[in-house]
Amino acid sequence: MGVEVCAVGGYGEVGRNMTAVKVDDKVVIFDMGLHMPNYIKLTDEEMGELVRIDEPILKKAMAVPQDSTIKDWRSQVAAIVISHAHLDHVGATPYLASKYNAPVYCTPFTAEVLKAMCKDEHIRMPNKIVSLHPNQKVTLADDLVLEFCHITHSTPQAIIAVLHTKYGAVIYANDYKLDDHPILGRTPNYEHFKKLGQKGVLVLMQDCIYAGAARRTPSELVAKDMLDDVLMGVDNKGKAVIVTTFSSHIARLKEIAEFGKKMNRRVVFMGRSISKYCWAAEAAGVTKFEGIKILKYRRQIEHMLKEVQARGKDKYLLVMSGHQGEPKSALSRIIRGELSFKFDQGDHVVFSCTVIPAEINRKNRADMDEQLRKLGVRLFNDIHVSGHSSREDIREFLMMVKAKHVIPAHGEVGMMDHFVSLAKELNYNDKNIHAIVEGQRVKIV
Repeated sequence: MGVEVCAVGGYGEVGRNMTAVKVDDKVVIFDMGLHMPNYIKLTDEEMGELVRIDEPILKKAMAVPQDSTIKDWRSQVAAIVISHAHLDHVGATPYLASKYNAPVYCTPFTAEVLKAMCKDEHIRMPNKIVSLHPNQKVTLADDLVLEFCHITHSTPQAIIAVLHTKYGAVIYANDYKLDDHPILGRTPNYEHFKKLGQKGVLVLMQDCIYAGAARRTPSELVAKDMLDDVLMGVDNKGKAVIVTTFSSHIARLKEIAEFGKKMNRRVVFMGRSISKYCWAAEAAGVTKFEGIKILKYRRQIEHMLKEVQARGKDKYLLVMSGHQGEPKSALSRIIRGELSFKFDQGDHVVFSCTVIPAEINRKNRADMDEQLRKLGVRLFNDIHVSGHSSREDIREFLMMVKAKHVIPAHGEVGMMDHFVSLAKELNYNDKNIHAIVEGQRVKIV
């Protein structure tokens, strides 16, 4: 009896997130995510795309969590909780969830993305998908209530999950940032998190990717200003303008579309991943992409690029995949001359993203940037702000919730060390800081 936490994946590494929490005789799983660099190495596919690969192959490639570490808990799982729609948190769900006789709880947007994944890959996931809106609660069992707390992140309807137990609250905060000026959705409910702290938080599992970055993460409003600067403030008359960004970043895509309309250009979104997330946002009632042409299939994209080349590239703003230099992305295929679109001297390519810190991404993007420069293209890199909390955001959150125990999650060992040093600044000690890594368990109470 009591509360025990198992680090299934995402502890000592970035991605492949999965955590199991045992409260007496019930287990709740938080997230089932992919390890994106390993997944890309395996598939050589466009970032954000799922392909037809089975679980044994994915496990051998270390692309999905090694959930055999909780085999003895399997029959006790009461719920699978997905915090948001990024693939390093939801992407393994179609492959792993069926092992557990438990519903999947997520927000409506994440539910639509999950359904689209299963449909695209012809995967029948028997688990019931239960949609909860941010700030809703559901009773899982006696003395076990799940709450979705609204938080800001770089994809819609991200939540901080709270398990209310007789031992105190268990908080899974993975990922978020404290954005007081979000472009899409509401600001964080700081008062609610403070009330949780006053009531009693037993343990907090906290994203630690940027625990070593001595800053507060800038608002998405800053990214909008950066886009304004490069799209509206730089002369692009007669030039092609291509923007590439994260497919799941619906707020960013809305910003880009708004600027495209101000530029009097027809806005076209291209790619399976972009279309999947945009249609999920519309189905979930998050937003509408009115007046935007969204193309999913290769044939549609090839036809549109022919039209753009023929009618004049300066009449369009093209948004497409390729922000991490993925070899099979639309942007890479244009560079290689595989599509009916040719770059001219002085055309613009805007990378509204940062390079995800993995060797394969750094190499692919370095190669892409070099090839674009050889073609005479003007590059605008790092037009972006992160969706993750930095050291000072984490400090504020720790001070709000006042957890008795803290566990650094979703980070490499060095990142976890930075979190530990921050926790010690706030007077936590070795007895209540638990820097566990994949496969380890810790008994909290």
